[in-house]
Amino acid sequence: MNMRSLITIASAVLLFACGTDAPVDEKAAKAAEMRGRIQRMEDSLFNSGLFEQRNAQALLDVYKAYATAMPLDSLAPEYLFRAAGVARSMKDPQQSIFLYDRIIRDYPSWKKLPDTYYLKAFVIDADLDKLGEAEMAYKALISAYPDHAYAAQARQAIENLKYTDEELIARFKAMADSSATAGQ
Repeated sequence: MNMRSLITIASAVLLFACGTDAPVDEKAAKAAEMRGRIQRMEDSLFNSGLFEQRNAQALLDVYKAYATAMPLDSLAPEYLFRAAGVARSMKDPQQSIFLYDRIIRDYPSWKKLPDTYYLKAFVIDADLDKLGEAEMAYKALISAYPDHAYAAQARQAIENLKYTDEELIARFKAMADSSATAGQ
């Protein structure tokens, strides 16, 4: 073999070897770039004194884009969880519930799944005032995590669903009054 052939073969091997790693490196670089962008956007949104709807929507979009582009990344469910919180802050409970459902469906072993179930039920209860759906969502949490602290809170929330806001306020006031007199 002449020198030209060796250089050609060496170049082909080098290009082939680099070519197989390039998508991994590209994906890692893209993930790092997106994480950096998310961090800057979070800092800007959460450290300013005002809640800017446009910036919140942009952050929400980047969270969802990250989870779509990197569905197997450990941060994907976390970013969807944060996105659901931002959606709720933007007074969009439907999108918040959709994102919680996406986490429940796509990340069934995620460490914050009990939180996700609870917050989904809470949003249905507090923001949509759909008591039947809220009860079903609380029961789903209880069924999936019967011994979790959120299950106890869900049981209490189900009990409170039967009362109006005025009745709840009266009940809590009575409980506070009785514990104040018991402490004297």
